[in-house]
Amino acid sequence: MARVWLPFATLVLLLASPALAGRPLTTEDTGTLDPGTVELELSVDYSKDGGAKAWLLPGGPSLNVGLLPRLEVTIGTAFILLSPEHEPPRAGFADGLVRLKCRFFDEGPATPALMAAVAVRVPTGDQGRGLGEKEVDVQALAVASKMFGPVTLTANAGYTFVTRDRNLDIVNLNASVEVGVTKAWSVVGEVVSELTTNHRSDDRVVLRAGTVYAVSERVRLDAAVGFGTTRASPDVLLTVGVTITFG
Repeated sequence: MARVWLPFATLVLLLASPALAGRPLTTEDTGTLDPGTVELELSVDYSKDGGAKAWLLPGGPSLNVGLLPRLEVTIGTAFILLSPEHEPPRAGFADGLVRLKCRFFDEGPATPALMAAVAVRVPTGDQGRGLGEKEVDVQALAVASKMFGPVTLTANAGYTFVTRDRNLDIVNLNASVEVGVTKAWSVVGEVVSELTTNHRSDDRVVLRAGTVYAVSERVRLDAAVGFGTTRASPDVLLTVGVTITFG
């Protein structure tokens, strides 16, 4: 079965705010929504890995909800159109994501903002058709970010527990940069890595660059392109999306 690099399958590829290294990037940010505020994220995503291709139509919907000060929950899913190499195409809902993030320390003049996040991949996809995996994956992630004028640097370090086969556990190391060009427009870039904990599979490393444009205080548009740098990485990743804020 062809490998599919879904945004939620790695539990970090999805979601966020352009002000602190998020959508359209994978790197998790330290921003959290105010209590009662809701963000809706929609996107169209494409990935190519050798002869296998996949579309997320849409990638999402994903809902980010502010629960308490510094505490946010995310619920996400996607509809996937998968075209494996030498196999008939298939389509359907893929696995879902539930994530909780809590910022413990706000950014200070000389110290970064610090946050912890826990995400769970929920096996809602059809495993027999290659649209999901059985059991769950659980990721624990530590996040730090710091602003230097118009530049925001963010770093992630985490571990993903693959319950169906602990030999597939992954170490997650991500880093991103955002540069505010104007009040409404910023450019972003990142390196995303999934480092294996055994010798039976290869590491995955992706470089990604993109842009975010705030149409208004409530609507943000984004786009990004990514390229794999290792044998196990996808060849190309493309995403175009919108984030709408309510409340």
